[in-house]
Amino acid sequence: EMQTLGFNYRLTDIQAALGIEQLKKLNTFVSRRREICKKYNDAFRDAPQILLPAELSGCRHSYHLFVIRLQGKLVSKRRAIFEELQKRGIGVQVHYIPIPAQPYYRQLGYRSADCPNAQTYYRAAISLPVFPKMSDGEVARVVKTVKDVVCFYS
Repeated sequence: EMQTLGFNYRLTDIQAALGIEQLKKLNTFVSRRREICKKYNDAFRDAPQILLPAELSGCRHSYHLFVIRLQGKLVSKRRAIFEELQKRGIGVQVHYIPIPAQPYYRQLGYRSADCPNAQTYYRAAISLPVFPKMSDGEVARVVKTVKDVVCFYS
């Protein structure tokens, strides 16, 4: 949550050097993320309770995040599903809290009702773990756990 406005921090020389080295691995990182997300897409493709991220024609998604959106009655159970996944060791997250819902902007008079589409998205979204060092076994465990939890709450 954003309580106050942030600052524009500058990178140190060491951070910049680390960043340059990481950029050399970018293609490998993106390729592995795409492999993981293909496994997720294949596994959840036939699950009507889950809306998967779209990859637009002519675009190549880097899958910095893999955000599923719960559908139907599961939307109202998102918090319980989220907490159950965490309890079972799945590192799910929610990205991102809509700006009008942030404490800083609420005090300025912004209301969640000002951005209904952002609110609808936020209420249904859960980010699944996706990182280049994730093993196929870890991916399979995430898939099985998500399916089990979603099935339980369906």
